[in-house]
Amino acid sequence: MKKLFAVFAFVSIVGAVFAQTPKKPEITSLSWMTLQDAQLSYEQGDFGEAVRLVDTAKSKRRDEVAWSLYVLNQALNPSAVQVVGDNIDAVVEVLKERNAEDALTVIHDVLVKRSQEELNYSTAKLVKTVALYEEYPEADFMLGKLYMLEGEYVLADAFLTRAWEHADILDIPDQRFDILYQMAYLAKLQKDYEKFEKSLLLVIASDGYVNSAGEDGTFIKAVKRSINASDMTLDKLFLLYRSTAYTSLSAYYQLANYYRDNGKQEKALTMSTLAALIAFTRMYEAVKERDMEYVYADRETDIYRQPNGAVLKNVSSSKKSNFVRYLEKVGEYYEIADWGARNGVWEGFYNYAQILYESDCKVLSEGMYSSLSQFCPEDFWRNLALSELLKIY
Repeated sequence: MKKLFAVFAFVSIVGAVFAQTPKKPEITSLSWMTLQDAQLSYEQGDFGEAVRLVDTAKSKRRDEVAWSLYVLNQALNPSAVQVVGDNIDAVVEVLKERNAEDALTVIHDVLVKRSQEELNYSTAKLVKTVALYEEYPEADFMLGKLYMLEGEYVLADAFLTRAWEHADILDIPDQRFDILYQMAYLAKLQKDYEKFEKSLLLVIASDGYVNSAGEDGTFIKAVKRSINASDMTLDKLFLLYRSTAYTSLSAYYQLANYYRDNGKQEKALTMSTLAALIAFTRMYEAVKERDMEYVYADRETDIYRQPNGAVLKNVSSSKKSNFVRYLEKVGEYYEIADWGARNGVWEGFYNYAQILYESDCKVLSEGMYSSLSQFCPEDFWRNLALSELLKIY
């Protein structure tokens, strides 16, 4: 009974805060619609109007939450509802009997975003969750970007930080990565490299390749052991290891360069290796979508990995290294090669060759330089790779 009393005491307190009856939001002018208008103004370069619309969207969001909490308070206060307890399903059944359509709509909207299991099947937690949405991280994120453009870095940092602190209520959870990348970019502009590093480490945190202490995890330890093996080749590296952490690609590239510039060679090798594996995998999957017959192989040992995971041996292969043939295959599809250019892949492979050489992995480094010099979709990086190769020989 104490738990039930606490449940409805919370609802009553919320209701007291909004004792004045809030106005029901207009269905044709909700906060998310206003934020869409702000996004359009942002894209059109009308930043002043965008700021005004974002502020309006935030105000509308507060009004919507006030209305939702008021509706729930009115619907949950009657003793006929309280007597069934805290379970969401039980409460919903009573509300249906009482034709509490507005309250049912609010509950349905919450359950679209949060599962009952996540809410512990608790009506009280559902109400508290509604209250959380008074914050509007999407709007704060846009304000952060807008103030960055205006050179108001302190304000931009405040809004981006607020957006990150409430990222758990984003309608699109993966937008948290956009927030973190923007925070890293702003930190770099402010020359706050500690925050720059921290923001990017938060991007890659869920990948599991590097632990919270910044140390290599099991996977990357195995990859680096293989890299240092005497019989390792570039073809074998990409045959044995892959990664689908596509969202983190830019973070790994940036961290690799940051650590290299600061003399942290082992960390640079970790980050650049992961970036190379992610970039390779992403483009390989794109090629496979267009040519299902294409198979990546290790030329030296004649080992082919099949789409079903099986491995075949003694298959004839050309004299070119398989990585070169892979680059040529990528080059057959403009959109894939262009994706590589826009996402820094060709520069990333070139930088990886440099980091490998500096890490005394010279065979792999020379293999990467040689491959890029033979076929890289971007002339600039192909010529640079050839120049480095000539220096080595």
